[in-house]
Amino acid sequence: MQIYTTDVLILGGGLSAYMAAYTMLKKRRKDRIMIVAPNRAGESARALRGMALSRLEGDSAVKYGQDTLTVGAHQNDPALVKVLSEESTAVFDRVRTVVNFDLPEENSRFRPVTGDKNALWNTLAESVEKQAEVRKGCCCLRLLIQEDRVQGALCYDEGKRAFFAVSTGTVVLATGGYGELYRENADFASLRGAGSGVGLAYYAGAEMADLEFAAFDEGIVTTLGGVVIDNQCKTSVPGLMACGGATAGVHGAGLMKGNAETAALVFGRRAGHMLTRMDFLSGADEETIYAWANETVYIGQKDQSAAYARIRQEIAHTLNAGAGEIRTQEKIEDGLKIIAHLQHELNDLDLCPLRQVYEKMELDFALIAARLTLLASLEREESCGCYKRAVIHRVEKKTEEEPVPEEAAAEGSNSEQSPVQEEPTQAEPEGVAAESTPEEQSAPDDSIAIVCEPPKEPEYEEQIELVEKEVKPYRVTMRLNNMILMPQKEPWNKNA
Repeated sequence: MQIYTTDVLILGGGLSAYMAAYTMLKKRRKDRIMIVAPNRAGESARALRGMALSRLEGDSAVKYGQDTLTVGAHQNDPALVKVLSEESTAVFDRVRTVVNFDLPEENSRFRPVTGDKNALWNTLAESVEKQAEVRKGCCCLRLLIQEDRVQGALCYDEGKRAFFAVSTGTVVLATGGYGELYRENADFASLRGAGSGVGLAYYAGAEMADLEFAAFDEGIVTTLGGVVIDNQCKTSVPGLMACGGATAGVHGAGLMKGNAETAALVFGRRAGHMLTRMDFLSGADEETIYAWANETVYIGQKDQSAAYARIRQEIAHTLNAGAGEIRTQEKIEDGLKIIAHLQHELNDLDLCPLRQVYEKMELDFALIAARLTLLASLEREESCGCYKRAVIHRVEKKTEEEPVPEEAAAEGSNSEQSPVQEEPTQAEPEGVAAESTPEEQSAPDDSIAIVCEPPKEPEYEEQIELVEKEVKPYRVTMRLNNMILMPQKEPWNKNA
């Protein structure tokens, strides 16, 4: 296994990752940067559809920030929204030197890109890839945390089918969100990097929040939670920074059109500026990294591709059922049981060959992201922003009485009007008992026979009632501490 050394390791291959690298390299050309970027289906993270900005007239950064908070149901981090609204114009002025924008849409802050939507990406890539070492088609699978800080990373090169490690004291998570995990009937390639930001942060012990929030738009899911950062893009783990779709707090419980792209560029640039002011620490030595890597990866022989593909589909189905636009406690709890079963199943599978090890670890990230999303959804008991919380009531079905046929009704009415006259019987002589044959004695009396049908059991149907109540600003945070993960509700004004 080859080991590399770098000052900064950036994980991700989208606009946020390249904006961070571009901004840093403008002032610190001699520092070493390595970018580890997975090959993800579609590469949609590289296209710029447009940006959300202040309107042309009678507008301000303050109003833009207020609109962002309103769309996010005031579950946003106010400090991050302030950065977004105040720095978006400066970023836009830089971007429009290479990208053409149309005027804002009516009653909207969204300014769509006209022409080549990859123009910004091409400009950033041309500049960054001349100075940074970019390893495409690669994924990071673990971060080495020693002495309470980042000291390295274990990665996999899909093209070479080989692991490699990186010794570094500074890592930037720019892996994007994990909305692809919701996509059912998708091939395994769609999983590349999806969920890795949450998975890496989980194993590193970083604080995460807002994982219950996702925006649903015509089959496309954009997750709004992730790693908690401050206004300098620092996480709770020293040496670990984050920006873009892998982070929490910017969007809150709802996504304004164009704000995902604006936030990716603003906080990518913010992370780059922070890197220019940092004193970079060294990573772990080779001996330490070798020992750690050998304890992390286990290789076998059995082909597990069929099992992995099935688990991938079950994750998507479970997320849509339990953490979709309408959520109930029963569906969330069922989803948690399914995810727990899938995690045990994945762990119990026989060891796989080297080419499938990274797939197994990516599946592990996906299961972690799904479990944390469901746990956070369970904690938030009210409807909020992008999704609705509901309760299920079992209501007895009202069965309509079967109509009586017209002929039967007519016969019934005639019989009531003209009762049948009984024929007179001859009186028996006194003292003489009436004789009857054995057949007559044993024959059943049809005139008093009663056919009893068992009562029909009532039928029930499920009715969903949305939970509508006042939503106070708070966030659901999670962090792995001593292998115990417990979600917590924390009010936004806890430091007030």
